[in-house]
Parts: sequence; C-alpha cells; structure tokens
Amino acid sequence: MTYENEGFIDERMEKNHKNGKPGEKNMMNIVVVGSGDFGRALAGRLAQVGYNVTIASRNPDNNRSLIPTGVKISNLSIITGADLIIVAIPKNFYTSLPGNLLSGKVVVDVSNRSSSSKSELSQAEYLSSLYPDCHVVKAFNVLSAYSLQTGGMQASKQVYVAGDNPAGRALVCDVVRTAGYTPVDKGLLSAAGDIEDIPLSLFPEWRLPFIIHVSIFSFFYMLSFVKFQICWASTWSESFLWELWNHIPMDNVNKTLAVHALTTLCLCYVPGVMAGWLQIYRGTKYSRFPNWLDNWLKMRKQMGLLMFFAASIHACLSLAIMSPLYQTPAYGEPTGVWVNVMEGEGWSKTPSVNKTEVKIFGSEQMSWRGECFLMAGVLGFAFVALLGISSLPSVTAGMSWREFNFIQSGLGWTSLLLICAHNTFYGWNYMLTSDCYIPAGFQFALYLPVLTILLKLPLTLPPLSSHLARIRGGYVRAGADKNNSDQFPKIGNV
Repeated sequence: MTYENEGFIDERMEKNHKNGKPGEKNMMNIVVVGSGDFGRALAGRLAQVGYNVTIASRNPDNNRSLIPTGVKISNLSIITGADLIIVAIPKNFYTSLPGNLLSGKVVVDVSNRSSSSKSELSQAEYLSSLYPDCHVVKAFNVLSAYSLQTGGMQASKQVYVAGDNPAGRALVCDVVRTAGYTPVDKGLLSAAGDIEDIPLSLFPEWRLPFIIHVSIFSFFYMLSFVKFQICWASTWSESFLWELWNHIPMDNVNKTLAVHALTTLCLCYVPGVMAGWLQIYRGTKYSRFPNWLDNWLKMRKQMGLLMFFAASIHACLSLAIMSPLYQTPAYGEPTGVWVNVMEGEGWSKTPSVNKTEVKIFGSEQMSWRGECFLMAGVLGFAFVALLGISSLPSVTAGMSWREFNFIQSGLGWTSLLLICAHNTFYGWNYMLTSDCYIPAGFQFALYLPVLTILLKLPLTLPPLSSHLARIRGGYVRAGADKNNSDQFPKIGNV
C-alpha cells in the first residue's frame, strides 16, 4: 500500500472539522456503498449525528423507498466527492467496485465472515489487495443493523478499528466516536482477522465456567444414580426395585442441583481466600498470581451467574414438590393406619375384606427443623439473587465500590453460610450415613464449603485481618518476593 496521500488525508480531516458553523455538526461527506440492511442502518445512524451521507447503489431508483430519513441515494459515481467511503457489500462483489474512484481515499470495510479461518486473508486485507492505492480500514463489523437503528441502547459498545494508515484510522475513530460508540484502535490491518472473528465467537468468557459447571453436575448426578437407582434397588429388596427409576427425571435432578449449587457457590469464594493467604505468605500484593488462580479469579462472575441458574431450578422444583411425600425430614414421619380400602372399578367399588396399612401425611405441622431448613434456603436464595442482580453492569454503575463490595463479599458469604445451614437442617439425621460406601449427599455437599469457611475465618480476625489489609493497602514486608511486580494483574475484590 502506498502512503503518499497521508498529507491529503490529514488536510481533509482538518477541513471537515472546520467547515461547519460554531455549534453545528461535522458535515463530512460519507458514501456508503451498498443498500442492504446494514448499509442503510449505518447510513441512517451517521446521518442522525450530522454527517452528509449518501448511499451509492447500482440501482438507485429501485431502492429509494427503503432509504432512511436524511440519507441521499445516488449511483457509484458519487464516490468521487466522498471524504470517507464505507463498503457494505459482500466480499464476492468487491471486484465490482470502481477502483479508479477509490484511489487515495479512506475505505472502510464493515464485512464479516461466515466462519473463522486463521490461514486465510481477512476480508479487509483482501479488499486492500484488490485496490492497493486506497487506505483500507476495518471497522463497524461488530455492530448489527438493529443496534445501529436503536443507537442509544448500545451507545457504549466498543467498535474495533484497524488499518495500515494512521491518519485513516484516526479519521474512522473520530466517526465511530461521533456516532456514539467507543473506538478501540487495534493497530495495523493485519489485526482485521481477529476483529472479524469477534462476531463469530460464542460466549468465549463463558466456555470454561460452563464446562466446569456441567462437569460438576454430571459427577454428582452419576453419583446419585448409582446410589438411588443401583445401590438402593439391590440393597432394599431381593428383586430389583424398578419403581425407583421413576425418580430419574425430577427427584434425582433436584437432589443433584442442591449439592451442585452449594459447591459452585463455594467455588466463587475459594480463589479469593487462596489469594489472601498467598499475599500474606509473600508479604506483598505486588506479585503475580499463578495463571490458574488468576484465571479462576477472573471467571467468578460467570460461575456465580451459572450457580444462580442452577439454584433457581432447584428452588422451583423444591417448592413444586414441597409436600410430606417428598420432604419427610421437614414434615416428620407419616402415621400408619389399618383400613378397608375400596376395591373394584367405577361405581361398583366395595370395601376390601382384609385391611391394608395406609400412611397418613400432614397430621402435624412442619417441625421446627423443617421451618429452619425452609427459611435458611429462602434467605440464602434471596441473597444469591441479589448477587446476580448486582453483577449486571447497569446496576453496578450506580453503586460505589464499598456498596458493591458489601453485596458481593458480605452478602455472598452470608448466603454461603445460610445455604450450608439449609443443607444441615434438612439432612441432620442422615449426615453420617452411607450406602454402598457412598456418603450421604448432605455430607459431601459440605466438604468444600466447610474447608473454605475454615480458611476464611482466620483472615477475618486480628491479627491476620489487619495484616492483610495493610498488604492490600500497599505495605510490603522486608524481603518479600516482588518478582514480576510490574505485571501484577488487576483482579478487583479478592
């Protein structure tokens, strides 16, 4: 690519910032090549913020009814007078552009690929190879037509910009900023491939937390299946109790979610405790955490929200089956009576000759242990809901750091204690039992939480609490390890 026109670009930028009257918007001439959904939406957005925008189309007369208000439409010859050209057509039609009219101009490529390919040229680089005399800049591809049409709803969204010409990148960044978005300069055009991969990515920050959650649930579910459907069926009766398999779809899932939710909530607080002990051991906060711990700290938000999802399902299922038939530990054991049951079908039923034992539930109100179990669970879930809501950016933006820390740390640990109590009140009678060498779920659900609480407790009491506060305030112990101190990651609240 040639750069002999950089001075011309700089002059045009200066001219476009000065050609309006005081208080008026910039009247730069922008031409959008292509009248598709995205091209029209981008043209309409740029026109709304004050640019002089024209859509260049091969068939302008056929598209006039679709053009947004404030946007003109013309044929491709309008490119001649453009200060900035935005190419909003598919890659296969790049060769149809009038190359002689693009020479020396800044050309913005907004296209996206259908699949990621690290070995191929990005579409922006391909466009640059076709027309080496223009200055190609990659931008706007991370936006959608809908977000452009409702511009205010995503005004803080980042738009990545890349191009080999610094003046061209600066020009496009200024347009992005004026349109209400935040430009992120990614440097040379070689970064366009990474920018084009962004819309193709599927929850990249959620992938590992999701795998961890599914793995934990799968492990506990298989353990429940072996215990409830295999062990119990072979232990309680000489013949296999196939009726126990009726509980696979719901009861097994609900019991597994209870253990899963408590364990994953604990995993949100374990790394912070480990980071605290590590800082005490090193005597400084200016030292990089191990990569595995650093990554664990960074994905606590995703893990917490996935835990909230699992806890919500458990809460709904538990309330749906909150009856003595399913919740014997909360309501107490049933009363057995001998009665003559009705036999037969339809209207001809008659009392049986022999009496049959019938279990009567609900003769007594929920026991005190049952009420404590239920209240601890409800309060614990309510605090978890607050944790999830406060992690939303729109909510976080309205809170001070102290308020955010109080909810995420103070209420978070309170919810962990309440849910541990919820588990203990319900399963107290079964806590130390086991079947086929598999301990009760109430027991192994507490292994990690109890260990985490025991590790956290010393950090909340003097002298360790005050010593850790000094370290996080900048104190460095004499002889402390400060390797890689300039690379210490900003991990927020630990």
